[in-house]
Amino acid sequence: MKIAIIPTTGGADPYKGMEIACELGVEGVHIGAYGGPLDLENKTSAERKQILAHIRSMGLEVSCLIGWGGNVDLGEEEGLAENIAWGKRLNETAVDMSGGLWMAHVGIMPEDASSPKYARFRDALTEIVRHGERIGATLALETGPEPPTVVKGMIEAIGSPALRVNFDPANLLIWPAYLAQTHGTPFDYDAAMARFNPVEGLKTLIPYVVHVHAKDSVMRRDGTWDEVPLGTGMTNWPELHRIFRQHGYTGFYAIERECGEDAMGDVRKAVQYLRELDRQSEG
Repeated sequence: MKIAIIPTTGGADPYKGMEIACELGVEGVHIGAYGGPLDLENKTSAERKQILAHIRSMGLEVSCLIGWGGNVDLGEEEGLAENIAWGKRLNETAVDMSGGLWMAHVGIMPEDASSPKYARFRDALTEIVRHGERIGATLALETGPEPPTVVKGMIEAIGSPALRVNFDPANLLIWPAYLAQTHGTPFDYDAAMARFNPVEGLKTLIPYVVHVHAKDSVMRRDGTWDEVPLGTGMTNWPELHRIFRQHGYTGFYAIERECGEDAMGDVRKAVQYLRELDRQSEG
């Protein structure tokens, strides 16, 4: 099992966070592709490679770059050309830093494959990933806003090895309730669980998973939700890990903790949890 942490968890300085990664004995770090103290996108290729050399000198690898987190919607016409160009720049950034791998939310893909919005997603993603194919980059779509079957359908419609999945099981339990609340629509817990169940979602997407967010959450019948420390939620990590092992997944488990009074403390506990989970599965 390869584990990565996000070194800026809880607002930590990235280099201090890398020292924590070394202290914990994990194999990698999951870092931002743009903005923040590193601001990799706006560095030259040579500068990025210097940063990577420093990371490697600490005995670490970059598991994957963190791309868009909800600030881009490839289904909207406004700003689409600029966002496609941005995606190509992130391809180039990832080639320098993470073996070409970056992950992102790209908007909420519609279920109707005949809709104009679906076509915009398909065409924009196709242009980004064809560029990725040429230079050795892969965009991993992060799970959450749409049912896993929709993500699978888009990947198969485009048919590119440069379009894959960053599997975040916690998001699958957070987004249905969040969207119902945001749109002011009734929340149907049973329907949400049927369409966004993390275990069934992984079974659907496992052929395309290249990176994983080790994250946990709960979704309640009253339409509320919470991200919770790894192993304490509803995502069923023992079963998820069994499926990963069964299918020969060899990529990183990147621990993501976006809230909590002691987020980095929760990360430390999550490392222990994953190692124990892996030990038990080998027994």
